[in-house]
Amino acid sequence: LYQIEKRKVQKDNFPENIPKLFSHNINVDFVNDETLSKIEKEVKIFTMSSQGKEILVSILQKGCLSPEKLSLKIGAEVMFTKNNQKEKFVNGTLGVVVDFHKSSKYPIVKTKNNRLIVVEPMEWSVEENGKIRAKIIQIPLRLAWAITVHKSQGMSMDGAIMDLSHVFEYGQGYVALSRVRRLSGLYIIGFNEKAFQVHPDVLLKDKIFRTASIDAEKVFSEIPSDKLTKMHDDFVISLGGKVISKFKNKKIVNNNFEEIRKKFPNAYRPWVKDDDEKLRILFAKNMSVKDIAKEFGRKRGAITSRLEKLELVK
Repeated sequence: LYQIEKRKVQKDNFPENIPKLFSHNINVDFVNDETLSKIEKEVKIFTMSSQGKEILVSILQKGCLSPEKLSLKIGAEVMFTKNNQKEKFVNGTLGVVVDFHKSSKYPIVKTKNNRLIVVEPMEWSVEENGKIRAKIIQIPLRLAWAITVHKSQGMSMDGAIMDLSHVFEYGQGYVALSRVRRLSGLYIIGFNEKAFQVHPDVLLKDKIFRTASIDAEKVFSEIPSDKLTKMHDDFVISLGGKVISKFKNKKIVNNNFEEIRKKFPNAYRPWVKDDDEKLRILFAKNMSVKDIAKEFGRKRGAITSRLEKLELVK
């Protein structure tokens, strides 16, 4: 909480051009609509199209961060709502509309790293047995002056201004905070008592698990070591495994480890913040997992797992 308190700012003293997170849609809509209306440019409206069963389409629409009717103007702050490796943008990439394509009329967005992207419609779909049962098509953008905490789930932002004064659900504070990549990009206007509270059911389960763990530890501590070893061996055998002597096993593990390190110098080494930042950059550049693994000196599986942990892929 001390670190969070240090990131508190006054409503009239926070950076511009950074998304704001609110608990309620009414706050988000007010900020976005009001800010867009102040831009004295022609408005372009992009309407979502859909196909398939109504109930499935409805589910897709609720899960889609792009609205059914997307109103844009030159100068509008926007956020991409879908990953596209080819165009090198991800869900959460920020930018500004700088123009509209002369022939297609699609928005041209300049990202924070000064890349120009003609944003074409993309598809969200529901598949069943390899067949598309429903789909929606929309420009993968949304106005980004403000967004709800709920809708921000899955996003990874460079920075965000948060008002958690009206949080009404357990866990919302955690969801909001975990959207920002680094503490320096966090700006908090305020938060209420519930913002960082854990659900009582979760606390109860945690207490049960901790108690069970202590009880189990006590039981196993009273079992003679030779009997405990036999229990371990019997368990391995019951699963179809083979028990190897400690000496032989240690030798095999060491040899395997050395062989792995020869091919992957950084295998099993802990990740640090600089590694994560470099990974984000390489992924944003559309580098393949194979090449990223080579760059890091790690296995492909390690790269894929880290991308999932950083919520860059699902």
